[in-house]
Amino acid sequence: MTHLLWRIEGTSMTPDRVSWHEGLILHLLFQTVTTIVVRRDGATRHYLALEGCPHCRPDGCERVCHRTLFAQLIRTSLPGIALTPVVRLATRATETRRVAAVPRRTDAQLLESTFLSQWQEGRLVTTWSRLRAKPQPIRVGALLLVGADGPEPSRALHTVGWRADVLASLASRRAVQLAVPPPVRVGSRASEALFATLRDPRHLCGPPPALVSEDADA
Repeated sequence: MTHLLWRIEGTSMTPDRVSWHEGLILHLLFQTVTTIVVRRDGATRHYLALEGCPHCRPDGCERVCHRTLFAQLIRTSLPGIALTPVVRLATRATETRRVAAVPRRTDAQLLESTFLSQWQEGRLVTTWSRLRAKPQPIRVGALLLVGADGPEPSRALHTVGWRADVLASLASRRAVQLAVPPPVRVGSRASEALFATLRDPRHLCGPPPALVSEDADA
């Protein structure tokens, strides 16, 4: 199956959390979800990669498939967020350090833009599996690619409760050269607390911008 990419723009200040939660759970019964955070020259952007059907195009679909339903879910439950089709998300040659990782403890933290900001450039790809019957309802894996500056990636991941997955790191060598980042190997169960962070709409587009007080402009 082909995976297609959207760039996520904007911020939803008044999300319909109930509809978002219910729609996300329904989607995960059928498909994985891959979120991507990219940091370039100090700026951060968020992307979403979903599996398309044989009738999908980057800008839409001839049928009502799971990918188009997910886009509709975002439009209706997260007002203020726009999805822009992207054909390619190239890896920089300077992103020489690559680590695939899985949660190593139940209090593992969500890997998001704040975590990636430790490096001037990099890419963080996180894939959530389809929902399964208990005792392993959902699994998660991540791929971190960063430049030469900043902390050692494996050590930084260890600090927030993740561990390197050596086999997945080796398997990701070719994947990083593809136009659209493929799903990461989901090798470990996500705790309920970690799964709850996925259900937070801020996981898609990062935290809302800080409010500037009137005194700051004085």
